[in-house]
Amino acid sequence: MKKIAVFVLAGFLIFGCAKKEEQKGQYLVKINGITITKEDLKKKVEVLPPFAQKMFEGEEGVSRLVDQLIKEELLYQEAKKKGLDRDAGYLKKVADSQRLILISALLEKEIEDKAKLSDKDIRDYYEKNKADFMVQGKTIEFEKIRDMLAQRLTAQKQKEVFDGYVENLKKSYKIDVNKEAIAGLSKREGPKKEDVKKEEPKKEEAVKEEKKESSKEKPKK
Repeated sequence: MKKIAVFVLAGFLIFGCAKKEEQKGQYLVKINGITITKEDLKKKVEVLPPFAQKMFEGEEGVSRLVDQLIKEELLYQEAKKKGLDRDAGYLKKVADSQRLILISALLEKEIEDKAKLSDKDIRDYYEKNKADFMVQGKTIEFEKIRDMLAQRLTAQKQKEVFDGYVENLKKSYKIDVNKEAIAGLSKREGPKKEDVKKEEPKKEEAVKEEKKESSKEKPKK
């Protein structure tokens, strides 16, 4: 079931902008008033990675793409018809997704853009740390490790910017941390005092009964 869901969701990323109203231009599919034109399809495919675009090339690829479009639109309309778009579980997932997307947008604006490195930054790091890039007494050429260095340095820079950004946010927002409640989460709850008191009389009675039974079992002289 998970594989089916992933397949459908991947398709919605391509065709999620179907419009109810009629559009100008040649349409490819029209289902219950939902129309997707040739131009819409072209725009959606253009944003896909190169390897995914190749999957939809040629007559067979286009046919596969259109068939997928029809299946997805039918499933989408049927889900709405059954009222699943108003289901509490669905709405919770939508809210969670919106939250993550919004956070991602913030990080892209405040972190990624400010942590970008120039080719000069990467080369300067390489020149200053050449001793770290030696194999069998020979220094690895810059071009051979440029991409690896770029990824490493970018990750470091992003972490530095992120940590500084969050620290500034902590100073500008009111944060109330209930340390006592948090500490209690890691502690195992033992038996309550009332329960212990109730258990004590039961134990005493059990001991008395055991003594009575043992005295009955002793053979007479």
